[in-house]
This record gives sequence, structure tokens and C-alpha cells, in this order.
Amino acid sequence: MSDAFPSVVAERAQAEAVSGGAIAVRARLVPKPAPRHFPPAVEGPLGVEQRLLRNMGDYEEAWADLSQRLLQENPFYTQAFAASAAQHLPDGRHVTAVLVWGGGQDERVLLGLFPVILPRAGIVPAAARLWQPPLMAFGVPLVDRDNARAVIAAFLDHLGKRGLRGTAVLFPLLAEDGPFAAALRAVIGQTGRQTRVFGRHRRAILPASRHSDGLVTLQTIRKRKELRRQLRRLEERGTVSFTRASSPVAVRDAVESFLAIEASGWKARAGTAILQHAGAVAFLRTMTRRMAHEGRCEVHLLNIGDRAIAAGIVLRSGSEAFFWKIAYDEAFARFSPGVQLTLALSHAQLDDRTIAYTDSCAIANHPMIDHLWRERLSIVDMLVGTRAGSSVAMRVLGQHEESRRRLRVVAKAVCRRVAGWFARR
Repeated sequence: MSDAFPSVVAERAQAEAVSGGAIAVRARLVPKPAPRHFPPAVEGPLGVEQRLLRNMGDYEEAWADLSQRLLQENPFYTQAFAASAAQHLPDGRHVTAVLVWGGGQDERVLLGLFPVILPRAGIVPAAARLWQPPLMAFGVPLVDRDNARAVIAAFLDHLGKRGLRGTAVLFPLLAEDGPFAAALRAVIGQTGRQTRVFGRHRRAILPASRHSDGLVTLQTIRKRKELRRQLRRLEERGTVSFTRASSPVAVRDAVESFLAIEASGWKARAGTAILQHAGAVAFLRTMTRRMAHEGRCEVHLLNIGDRAIAAGIVLRSGSEAFFWKIAYDEAFARFSPGVQLTLALSHAQLDDRTIAYTDSCAIANHPMIDHLWRERLSIVDMLVGTRAGSSVAMRVLGQHEESRRRLRVVAKAVCRRVAGWFARR
């Protein structure tokens, strides 16, 4: 099996046909969706508009319509997620939605939505960046599949009119071999724009399987036997069950269990538990309830009796799923509740024939999920010049971004050493 998700397999086989091959591959893995009417390819110049993301109320219908005809799925820029984040997260009020429209003034069609943080006015080169707060795990903007290259070019041209403050744009957390990255590279090649790639890493994914038991992990036989032994010992503490909440009411209650579990462990001690931050918890509650009403959010639970001891949140966008968050009760750590839940969740995902693949949303070299899911997705950050040709300003921005990332690595290492020193005292 390929180390890429199904749409990437098609992309490699036929790079110019950004969408056709992906549909052909997925059709063998999941049921063919019911046909829908999509607007035809738009001819003529495209219009570009800016407005604050939190003020998108007038365009809710257009936003929802665009989400049905995407080049590449991304639940983190859908209305339920992004609008809730813009409303509740601290930096949400500064996010600008760059909207690319096609068609005439009377019948405009939204073809692209790019949530960006724009640089403030100044006289030095600066880059815009796609909004990517810590609670988002994927950075592909929403682009109409039939007009992808024209939409991307219109977006870059629009930012290029900002002068030095629009020298470049940073696209974080892109699937390197995905349809959007392929279309972006095609635009770069046509216009001679400069580009730099940063932060390349591989994270675990779980592709669909044609077999009834398609989960093949990287665990040793000894480790699998140990997990079964731990589950038997856990059953001695009470009735063990794995449940999945999908209805709005069930998701609402399960999210509260997730928040309580997360706030009982190391994240609370580090001050990073969602429940410790009013904006983050308001966002999570709002977003999960909205997505549950749309049938795109589930919460998987591992229970002992009536007590949940592990919880995982899964988001859906089209035929793709995203294993977004997990938490477990540290009082039961010796039974590996997080691993037990992930194994049960993995089987549930494989049993759902409407899912093409599940993205782990994990960091590189994750100590848990990398041993359970063996397929990998290459993720990169791309810095792209907004104007055709090469420029000194773009080269300076590339060097600055590289230096910033190196400094961040050094700072993290120093912080870990200092924390370890205090812990030993």
C-alpha cells in the first residue's frame, strides 16, 4: 500500500488532473457519493474581497456551498470550526478572510476562502500567513476544485498589491503531495514565483482497507499481548465498554467528559488544558455542537461502568476524518487507556466505509500513534512569493523564517534543560 492517502495516489499518477484520479481511486475504497450539482468552471476575471473572518455572517450560504465542492477537504476552515474559532480564540478578531469570487455581480460564486493574518503597515518586507492557531492541525485553504489554479493565482496577485508588506505568504501544514499543493506548485511554475519549504515531517494516517480487519500496526507481538493483558486487568475493575457519541446531545455530554479528563492530567499541571482557558473552552463547546448538528463530529469513549477514562474527538470533512484530540485519565495509566481507545477507534474508522482515510493530526514521531498507524502523510510549510520572478525581499524573508525556526528549536531545548534542572532539585 502507498504511504499516501488515496487522493495522493491519484495525484502522483496524474498530476495535471488534480481531481479526476483522486475520485477514481476513492471509488474503490468508499461508496460513490450521490451526484450533486456543482457550478461550472468560471470564465473571465475573478474578483477578490477582504473582510474580517468574524464578520462573515452575510456569506454563510456561499461558504457552505463552497465547502461542498472542494479541491481538498479541511474541516478546520469550515464554518463550524473557523467561525467559532474566530469568535472565541484570542487572535481570531485579527483574522482576515480573503474571498475569491467568480461569475457576474448578480450571480457571484465563492471559489476560494483564505483565512489570513496580514502584516501591519510598514516599510520592511513581510509575509502574510494562513491562520493556524494551535487548535488547528491542517492548513489547506478552501478552493473550488474546478477553478483551483485561477483562484490561487488571484489570491497571490491580490496580496502582491500590498507592496513590501505583501511580499510573500506562508501556507502552514500542507499535505506535500496533496491536490492543493500540486495546484499551488503548478501556479508557481507558470509564473516563476519563488518558494521555500520548511518544517517537512511525516505524520501517521489510517487509510481505508478493503479487508474486514485492515488494521496492521507496527507493534511487536509482545506489545500486543501486553495490551490484551492490560485490558483484562482493567475489566477486573468494572465493566469495560467502548462507545461512540455522534448525536448532538451525546456529543455535548461526551465533550464535557473529554474536558474533565484532560483537566485532570499533565496538561492542567502545565497550564495548557482547554478547560483552563475561557476562550478555548467556549470555542470547543460551540464548534463540536455545530459540527455534531452537521453530522461531522464524533467522540469516542473508553468507559469503566459509567465513568469515562479516555476520550477522543474525531472531525469529518467529506470522505476524510481527522483524529483531532485525545485525553486519558492518568489514574488508569498502567492500563494504557489512550492506546486501548485508539485501537478501538481505529477499528471503528475502518468499519465505516464512507471514510477514505483518517489523519492522526499528530506531531512528527509521535510516541503512541506512530506505533499503531504505519502509513504516513508528508506535511510541509510553504513560503510563496506573491509576485512573479525572484526578488531580494523574498530571499530575505526566507532567510528570516529559517533563522526564526532554528532559534525556536534552541529556545525549546533550553527550556527543557531548565525545567529538568528544577525538577531534579
